[in-house]
Amino acid sequence: MEILMKPIMMGMFTLLMALIMGLSLLTVTGPKLATQIYAQNENETSAKAEMKNMSNVTGSSGKIPPMSTPGEKTIYIFTSEIENVAEDKLKIAGDYYSLATIVANKGDKVTVHFYNVDEVKTERHSFTIGDPYKVDIDLGYADSGNATFTADQSGVFTYYCKYHLPVMTGQLVVLP
Repeated sequence: MEILMKPIMMGMFTLLMALIMGLSLLTVTGPKLATQIYAQNENETSAKAEMKNMSNVTGSSGKIPPMSTPGEKTIYIFTSEIENVAEDKLKIAGDYYSLATIVANKGDKVTVHFYNVDEVKTERHSFTIGDPYKVDIDLGYADSGNATFTADQSGVFTYYCKYHLPVMTGQLVVLP
């Protein structure tokens, strides 16, 4: 009995410590980072679930089958900035998206939750994708917005901030 209880107690101790450390991290860093950590965990959980649902690499026809059946994909993206970038000297902006690549399967219903967490009150940001999806979420200071679309065309599509081109970009990859 004692041999069986030891791994259980160690597992509970580890879980308790992780919980305490996680809450401490969120308390120390504040709600802005806490929200970003939560969203990153949601993005990673979604990606892990997709990987788990993958079937064999090739089907009997020799073609690569879809990664999974069409479903729903929820993405959280935040504006981010590299601090202390000498934009005038380096000729680059410090703005970027918290997520550089979105991967979806053809047929997925994709919902993007976009948050402008820039600390400059006059700073606008957008999450824009051109044809064929025509998504444009344009945000002011401390604003958020959502867009939902069906990933019905496979390929690689650029998403960008129309205010911070060419540096604030990412890629939407729609798998067949």
